Amino acid sequence: MFLSCGTAVGQIVGLQEIFGTEQLWPVIMSLSGFWALIQLITLPFFPESPSYLLMKGDQKGCEKALNLLWGKRDHQAAIDEMLKEKAAQSGTQRVTALQLLQDPSERCQIYTLIVLAISIQLCGINAIFFYAMDVFKSAGFAESQIPYWAVGMGLCELLAIFTCSLVIDCFGRRVILLTGFSVMILGFAFLIVTISFQAHAIWIPYCSVFLIFLLTFFYGIGPGSTGTTIVVEIFSQKTRAPALVLFGFVTWIELFFLAIIFPYIQASIGQFSFLIFLIVTAACATFLYLFLPETKGKSWLEISEEFNKYNCKRQRKVDALKPQQDIIVTSSKYGTVNIAMDQKQN
Repeated sequence: MFLSCGTAVGQIVGLQEIFGTEQLWPVIMSLSGFWALIQLITLPFFPESPSYLLMKGDQKGCEKALNLLWGKRDHQAAIDEMLKEKAAQSGTQRVTALQLLQDPSERCQIYTLIVLAISIQLCGINAIFFYAMDVFKSAGFAESQIPYWAVGMGLCELLAIFTCSLVIDCFGRRVILLTGFSVMILGFAFLIVTISFQAHAIWIPYCSVFLIFLLTFFYGIGPGSTGTTIVVEIFSQKTRAPALVLFGFVTWIELFFLAIIFPYIQASIGQFSFLIFLIVTAACATFLYLFLPETKGKSWLEISEEFNKYNCKRQRKVDALKPQQDIIVTSSKYGTVNIAMDQKQN
């Protein structure tokens, strides 16, 4: 939400009536440094992640952080969930991004992360902002009015993310994400048609304007707001940091190539460039429909079990070919010993 809020505020202060002049551009560019300085000063006063503190064995610090973040009440249920996660990961070391990529038990989560990153950048939202100026001109709006329509798009995305924050715990992440994708696929199909025939009737360009705002809204309510949330929820405390590194890396690499390639694609095939984003969005939506479990109200252990249906599928096939074994658990002064014995075949 704060990212979209910053985008909308940047569009507003960039208007010619405020800071959008040649003389004041240095002022507006320096504002990003000002907010970075504010973060640098204030972040040390923010509480640490409660799950991180619990992983470090600081339960009192975890309770204090939970009280600061969620208010003073009974947080024992949340602490119990974190303790279960800690017990499940006991003995494991903190992993790097490369080690995470090589871990077969996280394979499906990694695929989901990559698809989510692709869906956020290659779903066509950047192309919509790029193409919107031409659509507004075709609708007959004066060039001096177009910056205000751009501000309207930014506010529309902010409204969508605010709406998503209100309903995400009611409908679930998966439902909202797939709903956003579904509307965007239909929106792209209609947008190609309206742009192609906008010269045939005076009302068609206004349909294109409506579709642009519709696509912006459902991007904000779908992949724009739920993508990062899902990435955080499907990884454990020890793998979350490298997962977010991979997510950011894939996202910015896609944005870099999109910024270079899209102008050439748009110059070559015009409005049919949206067909590429329609196909990419449909492919991402299909993958997530098939493999992404609902994460609402579930602990990391429960989500991990859902993914293990796919991560462990090959391993189960291998184990089925091995002789069945009985596990005998014995205790000694050195600890617990597991002894595996092959079952005799009758």
